[in-house]
Amino acid sequence: MEFEQNSKVKIHCCELCELNIDECESQPCQNGGWCEDGRASYICHCPEAPPGQLPWGGDDCEVKLYGCVGHECQNGASCLPTLQDGRHSYTCLCPYGFYDEQCSTRTTFSLSTPGFIHIQVPLKEKVRREVEHRVHHGLGLQLRFRTTLPSMLIFYRGDLDTYFLLEIVNGGLHATAFSEESELDVTFPGPVNDGDWRNVHVFLDNGVLFLLLKGPNCDKDGCTVTDVGDGEPPFQPSTAFINVYIGGAPKELLELSLSRAGFLGCIEDLIIDSKPILPQALPEEQYFELGCSKTEWCKPDPCNGHGHCVDLWTDYQCDCTRPFHGDSCSEEYFSWTYSHEETVSFSSYDIKDSHGSNFSVSFFLKSVKPDGLIFQLRRPSAGDEGEVYFSIYLRTGRVFVSSLPDSFPLTAPVFVTNGQKQFLSVEVKHTSVIFDHAGLNFGIGEIPEVTVLGGDKAYVGGLPEGWDSDRWGGHFKGCLQDVRLDSAHLDPTGWSRSDEIVYVSNESGNWTEGCISDDTCKTQPCQNGGECSITFNDFICSCQEEYTGKTCQTRVWCVSNPCIHGGVCVDLPDGYECLHNATFQGNPVQYSAGGSLAEPVSNIYMELRTRSENAVLLRASWGSNLLMVGILDFSVWVEIQTDSSMKALTLKGIRPVADGRWQRINISMADWRRKASPWIITLNGVTDVTSKQDRAGSLSFLNKKGAMLTVADSFTGCLGAVRLGGVYLPFVDDHKAPQPSQFHLLGKPKVHLGCSSAPVCESGPCLNGATCEDLFNKFGCVCDTGWEGERCEMDTDDCASQPCVYGSCKDYLGSFECHCDPGYAGTLCDEDIDECELSPCEHGGTCLDGVNMYTCLCPKDYSGPRCQWDYPPLQCKTDVQCENDGICRDGLWGANCTCMAGFTGSRCETEIDECNSNPCQNGGSCLDRFNMFVCECPPGYSGPNIIQIMKLQKKRQSEGAYSPSAQELAGARLEMDSMLKVPPEERLI
Repeated sequence: MEFEQNSKVKIHCCELCELNIDECESQPCQNGGWCEDGRASYICHCPEAPPGQLPWGGDDCEVKLYGCVGHECQNGASCLPTLQDGRHSYTCLCPYGFYDEQCSTRTTFSLSTPGFIHIQVPLKEKVRREVEHRVHHGLGLQLRFRTTLPSMLIFYRGDLDTYFLLEIVNGGLHATAFSEESELDVTFPGPVNDGDWRNVHVFLDNGVLFLLLKGPNCDKDGCTVTDVGDGEPPFQPSTAFINVYIGGAPKELLELSLSRAGFLGCIEDLIIDSKPILPQALPEEQYFELGCSKTEWCKPDPCNGHGHCVDLWTDYQCDCTRPFHGDSCSEEYFSWTYSHEETVSFSSYDIKDSHGSNFSVSFFLKSVKPDGLIFQLRRPSAGDEGEVYFSIYLRTGRVFVSSLPDSFPLTAPVFVTNGQKQFLSVEVKHTSVIFDHAGLNFGIGEIPEVTVLGGDKAYVGGLPEGWDSDRWGGHFKGCLQDVRLDSAHLDPTGWSRSDEIVYVSNESGNWTEGCISDDTCKTQPCQNGGECSITFNDFICSCQEEYTGKTCQTRVWCVSNPCIHGGVCVDLPDGYECLHNATFQGNPVQYSAGGSLAEPVSNIYMELRTRSENAVLLRASWGSNLLMVGILDFSVWVEIQTDSSMKALTLKGIRPVADGRWQRINISMADWRRKASPWIITLNGVTDVTSKQDRAGSLSFLNKKGAMLTVADSFTGCLGAVRLGGVYLPFVDDHKAPQPSQFHLLGKPKVHLGCSSAPVCESGPCLNGATCEDLFNKFGCVCDTGWEGERCEMDTDDCASQPCVYGSCKDYLGSFECHCDPGYAGTLCDEDIDECELSPCEHGGTCLDGVNMYTCLCPKDYSGPRCQWDYPPLQCKTDVQCENDGICRDGLWGANCTCMAGFTGSRCETEIDECNSNPCQNGGSCLDRFNMFVCECPPGYSGPNIIQIMKLQKKRQSEGAYSPSAQELAGARLEMDSMLKVPPEERLI
């Protein structure tokens, strides 16, 4: 092997030069530099210097670079220290907009007036610029620009026949190279006119046009667009390419561009054919300014929040949202009030121009009247009224659209007559109709096609007096603003602007300028001291505390807290009720309506809570009339006898009600309008039972002056609201209640208000953390998971349901565990383990899964449980030779080797590594030997496995360490359980 070496390069290595020498192996880079290996060389990449310290440089990062000390870089340029031939220097890395060795020359200039800059660039002169600018072999332009205008010419080179241009078109970039033989074209969609700086490089190289853009919406490598020509001859520039126009071009050249307008904005870092073009060197008579001075026209918003500000670089423009207009969107189109104070209004217009079958009608609307004609088109005919062919009108608060008189009208899905001003638009595209509301478009259907022609008439807000408008909802009442047919304004007063189309009203009546409401309070609609406030064509009454309703017509009683004994106050249309619960224990109360009921009693409602198996809840009689409501065998029982029935109606419910919980019971006639009807029992809103064919009339006898009704005659429990015919039975009499229909208590019974029962939960009867429920004189226990029983005293046997499919179940508190049978797995032992999953069959055998087993179907040349043996079976001596003194025995599946101690493998060919099990402890090192191992112990330890600590109480001055002999440490592989004793402490070697 031969090689020559110097400090940097190794020449060659090895006889066949087959090895690439790693020049970085010697770590030549110093001071934290990292080495990059090359071919017969290396490069040191020096680390960045911490702030305030000099960086390292040189071939091996061995030299402090001080070239930037006292540098003269200006305008925020970065200084890059250099070292060449032992000489320290620096290079200024200029920021955008500056140039020269010290970055002292500004490259930024602005174009604020239409025009162009004309310069001549020799074709043969190509000067390389600094490393930050891309250099190419063809014609090219590189610059940075910013502007806000969407279409302008940035650069033009050449003449009418052969040219190369770059422009902004509709916010995107477009470049073209054109000659008689070929044309190249590239486009970047943009936008690039948002006022941000962008780098653009467009050039021709080997017949390909490249456009490279850097800035917002592009990644760090920029956006690249190319045109390879598609087989056209390579583009060849002409001698006219010495003429370069910046920011525009002469008119005849400008017409060849798509933008056809000169550039307004800022340009910097202009490079043409790799040559920097400095604004200081441009002709002085050209129209440009050094630097980039830009007014932010749209900050703050000059459009008063009523439009979108468009920055035009040297000015701005407000695109106003309707109904605003003007230079700053500060003016608003007039509103017009139709049918003010119940007058009949309309305005009509002559259509000057044809609008065809694609047209739109748009306007602002404010109304609370649900019906009325908004807009209608008519064509002159023999009659005075003309022929109706298109109408927009209101029905039930929604917009309807119809065309020919016999066509079916279309309906918009939005309610619009809510008193709020809103913008509406109806657009017709041949037969399709699109309705726009609040920026949402609705395709509402199709109408027969109509065409708007010049000479037709439009009517807004209604029709002239005497014309029939009822089929379109009558006259419109409300305000309309900024009504347009396409872009033409329909204005009653003839207001116009020079830049807008206006159709002037030629006939009108009773409209009022501005949006004005009727004086809806002049009729003093508010009653009972309420104060009236006008809203748009409506009013609001501010009522006294005791009254409510639209006109304060309804008295409310509960605000004065009339229930002197507590209870819940409920307002009625003609009075109030004080609702209580009451507890009864065989203490009945009696009531009388005293003839006050306005309607016959056809339904009974009760709320109750009891555990009584049998009880009488209601009882009343008058002559042959009878009412009995009770509980029989825990269910509702009813008996009714009236004059209209031949026999008593008896009805017994099915569902139990005496379970200690609150129950809602309703007993009513199936049809109260009939003289006699079946009766129905409803329990908690669900039908319990019906009398079917048995009928009875209403309980009108309860309104007799002498009729008495007994409640809770034989009842223990609680009653809530009890109503007969909707009239409440109070547990506390209130003679101040104003409603005419009332039941009054007879006498002065003592009623226990509130629902109370024995405190069954106070003693804590529920066990094991259960929750006690008061079920009215009985408790119920809601058990925690894992417990059951009346008091939750029993551990739930979670195994009772036998959840384990193939296994045994072990019960725990609130859970269980399955112990699966062999071959099964899963929480419930319901998954059959796939014993074939690990592919146990060898030599391509097919595995058949079974329960806790598998079977291998072997190829013809193999056999055995896993197809692991050859077939026919191998024989000792003839087929198998055991190595390392292994003994061969013929078996059922063929010859088998029994290995001597220390060997393993099918032929005993592998020596066992006794150190694989890491037998040495306490940090000892293991040495593998034949059929044994040896542990090299650390100081302070000894023993076959180094687990006994030597306690050296008396060490010699030499501090020697005990080192047992190999015979003491080594043991046979099968005899490692016989531990050697530790030598005496005094034995130090």
